Amino acid sequence: MIFSVKKNPLLVLLTMALLPLGVLGIYTDPAEGWIGLIIVIPIAVILLWALFQSYHEVTDDAFIGHFGPIKKRVKLEDIKLVEYSYNPLSSPAWTLKRLSFTDTHHHTYLLSIPKEEDRFREVLQQQCPKATIRI
Repeated sequence: MIFSVKKNPLLVLLTMALLPLGVLGIYTDPAEGWIGLIIVIPIAVILLWALFQSYHEVTDDAFIGHFGPIKKRVKLEDIKLVEYSYNPLSSPAWTLKRLSFTDTHHHTYLLSIPKEEDRFREVLQQQCPKATIRI
């Protein structure tokens, strides 16, 4: 089952506003503006990819969080705790309120929250009966 993630409009707007900065470097300093392009274009591609390809997937045996090119995979049987996290510096996400997954190996994964939080909670409770779900 696939769940779209919530996107904070301010974070999306900030991301979109930052994208043209590399191009502006060419107009302000044509001799060295290409440096801005070399730095900004790869970042812009990754951010745009993440903007349009961020979602969570719950399969028969795993939870997979997608954030553009970044994928976090946790076996459902290994999920120990799912709760909220409000640390904005902790991981790439489109919201300031995030999900924190802790597995039996004491690894923590932080991801954006899904749009359908209630349905997501139900699916996790069904698929991970041994896990503590606090969302």
